[in-house]
Amino acid sequence: MNSNPDPNRATSVGSRPGPRPAQDNSNSALRKLAWVAALSFTIVMIAAWIFGLFIYDPGLLVDELEDPAFGEAAEVICSEHIEAVSTLPRAENADDPGERADVITEANVYLTAMVGRLRLEVPSDPPVAEEAVEEWLGDWETHIEDRQEYADALRDDPQARFAESAKGTRQMSRAIDGFAQVNRMTSCETTGDVG
Repeated sequence: MNSNPDPNRATSVGSRPGPRPAQDNSNSALRKLAWVAALSFTIVMIAAWIFGLFIYDPGLLVDELEDPAFGEAAEVICSEHIEAVSTLPRAENADDPGERADVITEANVYLTAMVGRLRLEVPSDPPVAEEAVEEWLGDWETHIEDRQEYADALRDDPQARFAESAKGTRQMSRAIDGFAQVNRMTSCETTGDVG
């Protein structure tokens, strides 16, 4: 008789079968986790779109006036004066520095008149709007003064360079243009005609 049991032989009657191998539920758990994650992501995205489209109010941009009336009036005024400046020869195309200075000075006359007309439109309410517009018009006056100083310097020194005042960390023209852009009055941006 063979004393070594045959592992392939069936067990004898009454004996217990060996333990069953444990089922691997990890795939099922991963599928469930992925489904929950995808559903959660979809819900969050839908909520974000609803909030962005129907609930969120970004408010006013920096320098944006609450009432667009000044911007609308200013756009008309500026477009008339900038049109007049555009009819002048470009300063950089002048034959000599004296002629260039004359063109800049003539353009400054139009720009000064523009600022004068804009002052008649400054809103009185709310006070913050009045302060913002007054500051912007002051920036324009500084810019015109810089232009005139350059024109005067050109008459004495043909190699003179346009030196622009700064406002904070920016050139004055960038501050002027930024306010004009935010308030949708693109004709009130600086002319760029000095060259």
